Amino acid sequence: MKKHDKSDNIEVTPENRKQMIIATALEWFVTIAVGVLVGVLIVLFVAQKDVVYGESMEPTLESGFVVFTEKISTYFHHYNRGDIVILDGQGMEGYYHEECLIKRIVGLPGETIRIADGVVYIKEADGTDFFVLPEPYLPTGASTDMMSWGLERGYDEITLGEDEYYCLGDNRYVSNDSRNLGPFTSDRIRGIAFIILSPISRFGFI
Repeated sequence: MKKHDKSDNIEVTPENRKQMIIATALEWFVTIAVGVLVGVLIVLFVAQKDVVYGESMEPTLESGFVVFTEKISTYFHHYNRGDIVILDGQGMEGYYHEECLIKRIVGLPGETIRIADGVVYIKEADGTDFFVLPEPYLPTGASTDMMSWGLERGYDEITLGEDEYYCLGDNRYVSNDSRNLGPFTSDRIRGIAFIILSPISRFGFI
């Protein structure tokens, strides 16, 4: 004998059907809203995509490349020499664009940076002697030279403050960077670019 399921007695009325549709719609709305919120929070506080404009980071990054940038380091002000960073240059004398810059950190807080003989010299915060900065990412034969504007302001040899970073583009011949703009404070660093997303042929860690 077939058992009688009490649920068989439930009548699906138009009102019940309406409530089921509303409940399902609310469930989908909440799921989508949470997804959007998580996405917004990630973009605002964790990571974002940035597009490279200009030639200042060639050959490492070419104009039109899309990079993935992490922002977590900006909360702790933890940066290393060699990091490729997104910088806000607005308000700095010598920079008149709204777009952010993308450069490489070569000098850290407390260090003395000297640019001479076509190379970058570093004297560490507690050091007594300068050493030539190894820069394997530069094209063979590339020379790091000063600009007249920066020479007038003493950016060819400068001791960085406790919150200052000396940043240069890899394409030293065209880059507008700390040689011209001076050091960047940590509040101008918007994130560290660490993955090339596009073009696919160059996909990978920087």
